[in-house]
Amino acid sequence: MNNKKFIAFMNAYTQGISGGDACFIEIAKRLNNYNKIIVTSFLGKKLCETKGVTATYLITTREQQFNNVIFTYIKRILKALFLKIDISKGDILYSTSDFLPDVIPAFVRKISKKEVKWVQKVFHLIPSNRIIPYYAQKISFFFVKHFADLIIVDNKNLKRELISKGFPERKVVVNYLGINLKYFQKLPQFSKKVYDGVFLGRLHPSKGIFDLIKIWKIVVKYNPKLKLAIIGSGDVKIIEKFKNEIQKKRLQDNIILLGFLEDDEAFSVLKKSKIFVFPSHEEGFGLAVAEAMACGLPVVAWDLPVFKEIFPKGMLRVPISNVEKFAEAILKLIENENLYRKLTTEIEEIIRHFDWDAVAERELSLIESLF
Repeated sequence: MNNKKFIAFMNAYTQGISGGDACFIEIAKRLNNYNKIIVTSFLGKKLCETKGVTATYLITTREQQFNNVIFTYIKRILKALFLKIDISKGDILYSTSDFLPDVIPAFVRKISKKEVKWVQKVFHLIPSNRIIPYYAQKISFFFVKHFADLIIVDNKNLKRELISKGFPERKVVVNYLGINLKYFQKLPQFSKKVYDGVFLGRLHPSKGIFDLIKIWKIVVKYNPKLKLAIIGSGDVKIIEKFKNEIQKKRLQDNIILLGFLEDDEAFSVLKKSKIFVFPSHEEGFGLAVAEAMACGLPVVAWDLPVFKEIFPKGMLRVPISNVEKFAEAILKLIENENLYRKLTTEIEEIIRHFDWDAVAERELSLIESLF
């Protein structure tokens, strides 16, 4: 019987699936040589089980929705620290994100048993204007920089930035995220489009959700019939503020909030939409963009450096914070059939590079190379 353990710390911020969670799930499905222990919330357990991950689950918190993120994170950290987990040489500690609930419990177990290996995932640098998350990440980075055995990032620019911050170059490796190409290829096609634009992601200011309201207000000024579908969930207070802003701008008939949807339903909405609208201000990779492209949707997004590396085609990139230009790009893409066809053709080439099978196998190889 195999006694090696793979102990994962998975924060699972919302009902939806982040890039880190998605990557871990694909890794976990292929971990045949380890006994899997997943330290996560009730939502994280539900997500993993829905995706077919069999493991021993140790639950930190049981909330169904977020009312106070900081308080919830503190509870998760404390609970994870006091969980009894036997660890020994040959075991792997795996942090699916650099959020403190994933980092601190792994760090404490690493220093208590130096023979185990700690693998840390990092996806992007949090900007300084988000004060609490920014300093929380700095704390995480201190532990990761000095004690993690392998740091896996999802783009080359992030690797350069971490090295410039003193991270050991030999420990930082790049492995892109991926999508289940076979799954997307089997999705049904819809000739009739229900929505002109669609957004899929966590409902948080960093994802540009309040930009969406400003952008779509300009869009409907030129064409009052255009509709935007929004798929996702998040903090209750943020969602309430978001709904109020939509009402203030009198966009209830143009912006349709669909909430959290399971994969089949969410991607069905994408298939029924014309373009993917993604004004996120922070991305390490852009998993939602890859999924949208796999559904055949051209994308309009802010001109983030990572998009130039990951998605050089199939996307219209707009100078950050210029909502007028963003609205113009949306209208141009909807109205210009030649441009629309050009981008959809480019998408077919782009998505072939992202396949979970290859991504997961490379990550497993990186982990095994630690021994």
